[in-house]
Amino acid sequence: MKPKKKKPPVTNLLSVPSPDADDSLVGLADWVEVKALLADDGNASQEDLARALEQAHSMKEEDAKTVANDVFKELLDRSDSCVPVPGKGQKWEYPFTLNASRSLLSLRPKTGASTKAGLLYKFLLVASRADMDAQRRLKDLDPTALFEQLCADILLNFWGGRTDLSGALVFGTARTKTESNQKFRANIDKLCATLKEGRGLKARAKAPGGGDGRLDVVVWRIFSDGRSGGLVGFGQCKTGIHWKDHLEKLVPRNFCRNYFEQPLILDPVRVYMVPHRVDGAAWNTHTGAGGLLLDRCRLVQYGYDISKDVFGNCKIWLNAALERQRQGNFIA
Repeated sequence: MKPKKKKPPVTNLLSVPSPDADDSLVGLADWVEVKALLADDGNASQEDLARALEQAHSMKEEDAKTVANDVFKELLDRSDSCVPVPGKGQKWEYPFTLNASRSLLSLRPKTGASTKAGLLYKFLLVASRADMDAQRRLKDLDPTALFEQLCADILLNFWGGRTDLSGALVFGTARTKTESNQKFRANIDKLCATLKEGRGLKARAKAPGGGDGRLDVVVWRIFSDGRSGGLVGFGQCKTGIHWKDHLEKLVPRNFCRNYFEQPLILDPVRVYMVPHRVDGAAWNTHTGAGGLLLDRCRLVQYGYDISKDVFGNCKIWLNAALERQRQGNFIA
């Protein structure tokens, strides 16, 4: 009888990012939020971060305090960025509060923790910190698939909501090549029929590698006159640490030319969605490369109407990930 293989260690959500890394303030701010999320008292302070930097990266005390101060400015900016959309009923979106001196981050009380917006932020936070290559599936749920479904609902909210003339479609991939080809054809045909242009999958066109041609979500708003030229968005959803490497991969015009019998009259808007918080210093560069950019705070702002099933599964995965953090063996 062969011995059972040991499960590989998983990434520790509380490993301290290097202050010399790209987007270090963003990564360190995530660390503070996760620490508050997991702490018994629901708090994480500048002092906690400075001490962690000293221990993990041998920083001098004065330098560590300077970095910690800058990180808490980033946390304040997150709080200011996650603002409610008027008329949508959210009490708040950001699940943490900062004290008057901006030196202590605290998890909101029970009311805040139970709101959809607060839980959505926490799901995106943990998904961006978790290892998306090893052991990402928890409770038989794949966070990357959940993220695509979330993005479809959220992007549709941004597009004005679901009506007879607007909607969203997830270009999900199937497990076998045959299923993938069939699903891709069905999605293209369904989309063209809805938009009343494109004329379906191009003759002799084959489903691209991966089954979706890097197109994860399509959103649209058309007119009742039945004429072409509606507002269409082609969205790509990326989790994992290498999201910057894919910013320019999806080109809507080329996708239409390659797979539609007749390209859309108007090029779809390119949309790039990540569960990460994007560094403000690189925002214009990333937007120029990836198109309309929705990071964690933007996704949360428009996350007021999400499928009950999707939201419930996000909650299940989040709780499982936090429990694994509390009980697991980790790599740095």
